[in-house]
This record gives sequence, structure tokens and C-alpha cells, in this order.
Amino acid sequence: MRRLRRRVEAFRRNIVQLGADEIARRYFVMNAFDGSLTILGIVVGFVASGEGSARLVLSAGAGASLAMGLSGAFGAYMAEMAERHQQLRVLENHLFRSLEGSKMDRAARQAALWVALVDGISPAIAAAIPLIPFLLVLNGLIVMQVGIAASIILNLVTLFILGIFLGRISGKNIWLRGLFMVGAGVVIVLILLAASSL
Repeated sequence: MRRLRRRVEAFRRNIVQLGADEIARRYFVMNAFDGSLTILGIVVGFVASGEGSARLVLSAGAGASLAMGLSGAFGAYMAEMAERHQQLRVLENHLFRSLEGSKMDRAARQAALWVALVDGISPAIAAAIPLIPFLLVLNGLIVMQVGIAASIILNLVTLFILGIFLGRISGKNIWLRGLFMVGAGVVIVLILLAASSL
């Protein structure tokens, strides 16, 4: 147990020292926002078309969140590894020796892995939350209209929480940041409804 604790602490220290914690925070907010708005777009699209079933919304939402999660994780890992390798090459040129297999090399891999993990999980979680009401619809616990309303409300709550998170990071008013994110969601809903009526 003590060895595991030491490894976790070393991992955390590497993440902080290489600045991967800040990068992961940015990715978390950006991709959670994307995940949330993607599901919002799917739900509003089905509402506007009048042809959506709970199963169809769940299938489309699950497929979109899985695709976002996997593409985000792989893309972030590849991009971060490229950046970390470039930084190691610069350092190797100054030290006149290879750093492959060194503590710095392992730390760089850990940082890339952490960023990729956050990048992949955040849109999937944000997308999964507003899909919960459709599971209830599918199991006959609520009707479709209630499921749609609950999904949109959960989506806006998710956006509000993301805004609060941004407010805490930036030291700005958390309530205003939360309302700003909700406002962005509402504007997008109105745009989608307007576009679907054309």
C-alpha cells in the first residue's frame, strides 16, 4: 500500500512539474462543453424533427460520446507525446546524451497519458449525464416529453457547473461564469431550432 501511495505521489508530482495539470484542466472544460453541446444538439434535433424515440436518442448520443471520447484521447495522446518528445530532443541537444528511458522520459509519457485520459473521459461524462432521462423513458418510468425536458435541464445544469469550475480557476465570479455557460447553451438551442425550421 505504501509503495502504491509513493507511485501515485510521484505521478502527481510529475504531472504538476510538467504543467500537464493545467493542460488537462483546459481539455476537461473544452471537451466537456463539446460533449454536453453535442447531446444538446442531438436532443433538439430529434425534438425539431418530431421523429425521435428514446432508443434512437440513446444510440445516437452513446455513439457520439464514444467517438468524442476515443478520438479525444488518442488525439491528445499523440499531440502531447509529439510536444514532449520535441522538448526532450531540445534538452538532449543541450546535454549531449539520450534521455530515452530516463525519469524525464517516463514523466513525459505519464503527462501525455494523463492529458489523454482527461481529454477522453470529459466529453463522455458530460454527454452521458443528459442521456440518463432517456434510459428512464426506455424503461417506461417517464414519458418522452418529460425525458426531453429533463435532458435539456440536466444539460444546462452541466454547463452551469462547468462555468462554476471556470470561475474558480480564473478567480472570477463563479455564478456569472455559470450563467454565461448556460446562456451559451440556450443560444445554441435557439440557433438549432431556428435552423431546423428552415
